[in-house]
Amino acid sequence: MPTATTSFHPIRWATIILVAAPLLLFVASLVVSALHRESAQSVRSWLRYTILTETSIVFALAVCGLIYERAAEAQDLRLYAPPGNLIDLGGYRLHLYCTGQGSPTVILEHGLDGSYLDWRKVQPEIASFVRVCSYDRAGYGWSDRSPNPRVPSAMVEELHRLLTQADQHPPYIMVGHSMGAFNALMFAHRYPDEIAAIVLVDGSHPDESLRFPWKQRLSLRFLQFATPFGLPRLRKWCAGRDPELQGLRTAVNCKARVFRTHYDQWNSFDSAAAEIRTIKTPLDIPLVVISRDPSIGRGSAGEQRWTQLQKELMQFSSDSTQIVALGSGHDIPGKRPDVIVDAVRRIVGQSK
Repeated sequence: MPTATTSFHPIRWATIILVAAPLLLFVASLVVSALHRESAQSVRSWLRYTILTETSIVFALAVCGLIYERAAEAQDLRLYAPPGNLIDLGGYRLHLYCTGQGSPTVILEHGLDGSYLDWRKVQPEIASFVRVCSYDRAGYGWSDRSPNPRVPSAMVEELHRLLTQADQHPPYIMVGHSMGAFNALMFAHRYPDEIAAIVLVDGSHPDESLRFPWKQRLSLRFLQFATPFGLPRLRKWCAGRDPELQGLRTAVNCKARVFRTHYDQWNSFDSAAAEIRTIKTPLDIPLVVISRDPSIGRGSAGEQRWTQLQKELMQFSSDSTQIVALGSGHDIPGKRPDVIVDAVRRIVGQSK
């Protein structure tokens, strides 16, 4: 997730110093003014000088940051071109990356936030036996922001238009990770004749409670407005932990629109869940629910609730099975990609 995982301490202390220095001088001027009027004038002069100096420093740093970020973004485009195609949907473009041959075509849907990179260990393996496409939802990765709301009904319409414009043909096997499960289910509900099967990878359930704490709201807004000035890039807040992928992840994730989209989509979770709850009729296609290993959560109440919701996801189809990805937490695409690949392989084999 492209959020600030690195400590904010240097920025916090710089902010404290910038605010504290003039504030202390202001308080000192009030105290001295009550005792010695002549001395108070000198303190006020220092206050004006301090504020002017700090304003100049902040302005200079902002200009340097803008130049640094622009140059870095240009370098990103030279070093890390999008591997797929940017498809115009009428004023905005979505990035679609397809590999392999055969039918049905597998569509990979990433979670609440992320990009096509989330499937880097899954897509090559599936491409060895069938056609597979990953993509960046609007606002994420290489894709532009969309004017449409971030709810499943709007996002699957965009995906359907994307696949049509890119000349991809059904039937599809929809694979949705985490909140991407909502889009997989909604796509099958909207376009039932185009879906061969669904695989939900530790998928969200519409009865799940996903809080959006004020600290996360503040953090995402800060990152959104700080990105044009190069701060998240400089501090590697959007580079991830894998040294080999830090450059690519920075190019894909270190963008103001990514943080803004993540805020908007997280904020729309309740509306998204409400749309999925309107799906009442079970599907009659294969549905595979791949769930994380519950033993990793050590039996906590939250983990027990999640395990129960995973079982309830099977109710969305009359032909459903569940698989537990042993040894993996929520990041099954990264930790146990083999479980996803094997599930898709079985579905493809059964469809022949």
